[in-house]
Amino acid sequence: MKAVKTLLLSGFGLITACTQQVAIEPRPACDFTPMLIAAPVAEAVLVPPIPGTMSAMPLNTVSITDVGITNKVLVQAVRARRTQAGTLEVWSRLVNCTDYALQVEGRTQFLDHAQAPVESPSAWQRVYLPPRTVGTYNEKSTESEAARTYLIEIREGT
Repeated sequence: MKAVKTLLLSGFGLITACTQQVAIEPRPACDFTPMLIAAPVAEAVLVPPIPGTMSAMPLNTVSITDVGITNKVLVQAVRARRTQAGTLEVWSRLVNCTDYALQVEGRTQFLDHAQAPVESPSAWQRVYLPPRTVGTYNEKSTESEAARTYLIEIREGT
């Protein structure tokens, strides 16, 4: 009788365990902690003319300029390549880490070998990011061969 009772209680425990709900985080799961610790490795940086007046800004990266989305959007990748026409094409993959839709805007500043502007900054371009999705911002320079480095700026869309 004791063995039957133990078996029944064990079976009840298994049934209870099977019906318990386990919270599984939806993908993508974002962790902003490494972003706070590590700075992007930059080939080139913009530095202020007077040391200490601002921090150096890494080039060939994304700068999130809006504090309202710094804990909502992660930059997953930043790449650049030359087109057949010789212009510089840049793109960045952005991850919406929230449970609601976001719209962000991006623009790019293209610079020459001396970090002088090659052309005016591009127009702000809107990127729609549904909840927990990945989106891409891309831009091409208009001046062939002159653009050597770039800075992509991202802000929350209006």
